[in-house]
Amino acid sequence: MSFALQRYRTSRTETASPVQVLVQLYDAALRYLREVDAAIEARDPKRKGVAIAKAHAIVVELQATLDHDKAPELCERLHALYDFCLTRIATANSQWDAGAAREAANVLETLRGAWAEVAGGAT
Repeated sequence: MSFALQRYRTSRTETASPVQVLVQLYDAALRYLREVDAAIEARDPKRKGVAIAKAHAIVVELQATLDHDKAPELCERLHALYDFCLTRIATANSQWDAGAAREAANVLETLRGAWAEVAGGAT
């Protein structure tokens, strides 16, 4: 990645609102899940492993940053959805199941759309 592109991405994240950062995290997780799907189809274990690890880390971070004190019911529901995604990501990894990766992506895509609306449009 070029230095200029890296600086742009850093600047974009540093100036984004918390909701915009959340949408960016969903975008990254979705990108990695598409990579998982492609790696499974190509039977490429290294590529799959790298993409699985990154998608998993993002979903774990999303789950860890839920603020149960501010919105307990919403956080409980999001926690369950993230658990589902983590389970499907693990299944995609252990069983080479591209469908499981797509199921996790479908959930995250729906959540991303909702947060993008909160952020003021489909960013």
